Amino acid sequence: MRVVLQIQFIICMLNLEIKMNENVRKKIGITVGVFVFLEVILIFLIFSSFTPFVSGGVGRNTTVQTFLDVGASFPEIINITIDDYASEVILTANSTKTVMCTALMVDYNNDTDMVNLSGVLYDTSVSDSQPHPTTTDDNNHHYTNATCVITMDTGGWGAPDDDYHAIGNCSFEVYYYANPETWNCSMTVTDNASLTDTQQDDINMAELLAIGLPDSINYGTVNATYVSLEQITNVSNAGNVELNLSLDGYAYTDGDGLAMNCTLGRVGNIPLEYEKYNLTATTSGEISLTSFENLYLNLTDLPVVRNFGLTKRTLPAYDNSIKPTYWRIYVPKGAAGTCQGNIVFGARVQSGS
Repeated sequence: MRVVLQIQFIICMLNLEIKMNENVRKKIGITVGVFVFLEVILIFLIFSSFTPFVSGGVGRNTTVQTFLDVGASFPEIINITIDDYASEVILTANSTKTVMCTALMVDYNNDTDMVNLSGVLYDTSVSDSQPHPTTTDDNNHHYTNATCVITMDTGGWGAPDDDYHAIGNCSFEVYYYANPETWNCSMTVTDNASLTDTQQDDINMAELLAIGLPDSINYGTVNATYVSLEQITNVSNAGNVELNLSLDGYAYTDGDGLAMNCTLGRVGNIPLEYEKYNLTATTSGEISLTSFENLYLNLTDLPVVRNFGLTKRTLPAYDNSIKPTYWRIYVPKGAAGTCQGNIVFGARVQSGS
């Protein structure tokens, strides 16, 4: 009996010790848990102090976001047209022709950021003509416009009418003797930050055949059976190519075979072969009918092309493309009163007789 009680006592003590160990383990577990929680909080606080864009993490592949703000943005010329998409420039005889270069532009800072637009129109066949305003202007080969117009309204140009797009126009007054070659229009836009963009387009300068003459030739008073005094008529080149002349005449209608129609007289007109010209030499003073016929060429009722070699104008200060022609008329018997006729001068490129 005694042994049994001793055994029961030992068992009780063992159970008490086990319970005490469980409580210790629980306390240790709680303590460890608290430390782990505090460590997590501390790690969170440490990493939360970094800037928010660092979000890569740790791993084989990580993604990092990047950011910036663009300051000055370059202006851009999107498109250039010359004379509204014309295939060539048709010049105006003895005058100027307005050639318009138009650019569609954009600046994403704002269209008001584009503060200057300049343009150069130049002949590409001339090696010393460059697409910039520093080259000397020359009516034959080079034109500059340093103050072109910028318009914020893009309506009608197929572009957004917003705060970024604009239209630029550069006009050039091109003289009639501008060289008939391929020309280039180069446009440069500049913004407030002095950033620039340059674009260009080509166009053909068409040949212009044209001549300039006085309104009339007046032979004065000429007696019947006499040859008039020589009248000098200057022909100027009003185009941009070297040319020859074609000549014919009429009184009433082209091809009638008459030089002049007269108000009085038995005949009432002067035949065409009595009006003559010389394109190379002058003869002063009075001359006989025989000399007249030998020294001058007959005017005809159909155009005849003659070599004349009238060069195109090259100097802007004065017209250096002028040549004289020399004219006389013989008055036959039967013509009287006041006489009037017509001479047709034509500009031709091809060589003549």
